[in-house]
Amino acid sequence: MIMVATDPVAAHDQRETISIDVEYPAHAQRTESPEFTANKRTLVTKLDTPCFCCGGKDHREVHHFLIEWAEWDFADPGKVLQMAHRLDVYGYAAQLGDKPIASPDDIRNLVVICASCHRGAGTGIHLVPFPNWMAQVVAKEGITVLKPTGSAASPEAQP
Repeated sequence: MIMVATDPVAAHDQRETISIDVEYPAHAQRTESPEFTANKRTLVTKLDTPCFCCGGKDHREVHHFLIEWAEWDFADPGKVLQMAHRLDVYGYAAQLGDKPIASPDDIRNLVVICASCHRGAGTGIHLVPFPNWMAQVVAKEGITVLKPTGSAASPEAQP
């Protein structure tokens, strides 16, 4: 059955409160591995890759995209490789083929994101549901889907 809206819904803000319980495996303290350092240098310095979300080039960071660094010991590397081919952000999965992904710092698991789009309250991929974060990535010019926590409603959402 195809649903057809009869009355349009006006633009509006919807505030979400999310509480999750995430299990992390035992792991070493996080340090920047030589592999991560080299891949970060490739993405940010050599290729000058902009933020995946907003396109900016200020305060760029590198995010573990497919599997968080601390969750690596729970991950099936074969499934991570499959996902790398599905979400091949920079083309490295196609380039490297079926070469196993041996660590979370593999370039196929990394994406460049500015500090706000990475860790910002109400705007960062670490703090908002992925579908909402992606809605900001693909938003029309001038549209703000995600607002920093505590910000006023956007003009287009005002009654």
